[in-house]
Amino acid sequence: MFDSFLQGQQVLVLGGTSGLGLATAAGALRAGAQVHVGGRDPQRLADALAPLGPKASGACVDLTDEGSVQAFFASFPRVDHLVVCAANNLPARLIDGDLAALRTSLDSRFWGAVHALRAVAPRLAPEGSVVLTSGMVSQRPRPGMAMVAAAACAVESLARSLVGELAPRRINVINPGPMHTPLLERALGGQAQALQGLADLQPLKRLGQAEDFAQTALFAMGNRQLNGAVLHLDGGARWA
Repeated sequence: MFDSFLQGQQVLVLGGTSGLGLATAAGALRAGAQVHVGGRDPQRLADALAPLGPKASGACVDLTDEGSVQAFFASFPRVDHLVVCAANNLPARLIDGDLAALRTSLDSRFWGAVHALRAVAPRLAPEGSVVLTSGMVSQRPRPGMAMVAAAACAVESLARSLVGELAPRRINVINPGPMHTPLLERALGGQAQALQGLADLQPLKRLGQAEDFAQTALFAMGNRQLNGAVLHLDGGARWA
């Protein structure tokens, strides 16, 4: 899977300091790319860059701030592929939840994608691509997740709507189900029993791994006919 098909290409990964994004950055490096990762936390960024090696660089970026995003892209006259994994999802009930929490998902996942797309478009190579991330909540929303689901759906609709605007560049979305990442571990209080319990609920009796996401992102970068697609990476959980 990880041959040299990205040799000499520039790949940017937003949300690349842990979990899905970090695995994608590592996979792109193995495929020959120069990789630049972005994240909000300086220490987490430094920790992520250390094992990636000399072909990787990075900078802090706040996807909710258009100026910060533009500054992140400023030193790159050409980008071959952009992967956006970053999002800050805060569950809150629509009817009586905190309004700031309700806005968070749209501000980070949807408007973050918009800011990234506006910054990368003038730099994106003619054969380049963008990979956005949504989530299985778009298919199976739960109470308290209305705005998280709305943001995920909005990202998928955005990608389909931009096929014409970005052409001949490509844009696709990965829609992951439950993935075993540091973010999920924190959400479950770091309890191995809770993680196993969640895995047991899945049709394949396993959680998705960050490497599964990375393989899908690399597939989306490399397949020249894939455009406007939503790639479901949930092990069939949306049907179960």
